[in-house]
Amino acid sequence: MIDFLPDDTPELRAWRAEVRAFLAEVVPGGMHFDYDFDESPEGWEKSLDFWRKVGAKGWIGLTWPKEYHGLGRSAIERWILWEEFANWPAPGFPVIGHAVSWFLLRHGSHEQKLRHLKGIADCTILWGEGYTEPSSGSDLASLTTRAHRDGDDWIINGQKTFGTAAHQCQWMAVFARTDPNARPHEGISCFLVPLDTPGIQMLPMHNMAGGQQNQTFFENVRVPHANLVGDVNQAWSQIWFHQGGQNLDQPGHAPDVMEYRMLRTLKEVFTFCRETKRGGKPLIEDPVVRLQLAELVEGMEIIKLQSFELHSTLVNGTAEGWNPLGGVFNQIHYREFWPHFAQVCMDIVGPLAQIEGGRWAQLQGRIEHYFRGSFGNHAGGTAQLKRMTAATRGLGLPR
Repeated sequence: MIDFLPDDTPELRAWRAEVRAFLAEVVPGGMHFDYDFDESPEGWEKSLDFWRKVGAKGWIGLTWPKEYHGLGRSAIERWILWEEFANWPAPGFPVIGHAVSWFLLRHGSHEQKLRHLKGIADCTILWGEGYTEPSSGSDLASLTTRAHRDGDDWIINGQKTFGTAAHQCQWMAVFARTDPNARPHEGISCFLVPLDTPGIQMLPMHNMAGGQQNQTFFENVRVPHANLVGDVNQAWSQIWFHQGGQNLDQPGHAPDVMEYRMLRTLKEVFTFCRETKRGGKPLIEDPVVRLQLAELVEGMEIIKLQSFELHSTLVNGTAEGWNPLGGVFNQIHYREFWPHFAQVCMDIVGPLAQIEGGRWAQLQGRIEHYFRGSFGNHAGGTAQLKRMTAATRGLGLPR
């Protein structure tokens, strides 16, 4: 089994103890809430209350510069923080605020950083994602939403889809084509758009795991030029691939709440196999079940190793450029392994794993819900697209 103990100093051990004490006080026993797959008003309320308490301690912007509402702490302290949050468990940070903070710190103007990072650091402003379109999902470069300059403003027209939890958000980061004559990967710009702007309409899309995504329509939506992030026509490289700009925050890769949920699910299945008998013997003694469990453990160990490697690469690598392989391989394995993992868990637990609730539901129906959620593994590009990215950008192979 792979183990990684980053708290090898008294100061880091004290930091981990501080985080654990905070969690025990604020969310005793942990809280299971995945905003992607749960539209419970009570869950949203408790999740936001938790994150606002985290924000009050300054921990959302833990590694950000102090000038921009951060604490200027180290990447390894951020790893420990997120590891404890994921393992407790705590609810995941809502929507894409962390991604917005990353590209604002690299490419935002001084005024943009001062204005927008505060709301993210406090978790008082939530950000939605305006990337995917009905005809351009994984192939983001084929997007058709347009923005044209009109004096000191830009006017946006188009449609975005799969805006997870966007109906809970106040702002959206929107990619739009600003040069229709440029090559597909060029001519795209990123705009910060308040969702109460006239001309925006949002319609719900309910996913099969119980969460809400959205269709967002833009009709002559006017935003000031000051809301453009980075350079005109450069969003593909600057925002999407994090290239260029001053790297004010080098947080490294952090443990993922969803990966830790997978690990907790595996532990539950192990316990189930030890306590459940079939044919007079515990399931854990069944050779087929043991092979299935071994396969799941192996897959989890790969995810852990890739996370450690990616964290090291991001922290120790150069500030400029993008390593196309580390993160991509991690995403390929995770996206393909997650549905398989859920299916094998369903097979091991048996037919009653398909029941969501009631007296016959095994493991309180969590396996059934996890199985439905496992097909929401397309965000940021499907595994097939990531394979193509690794082949072309990483290995230099032709498309």
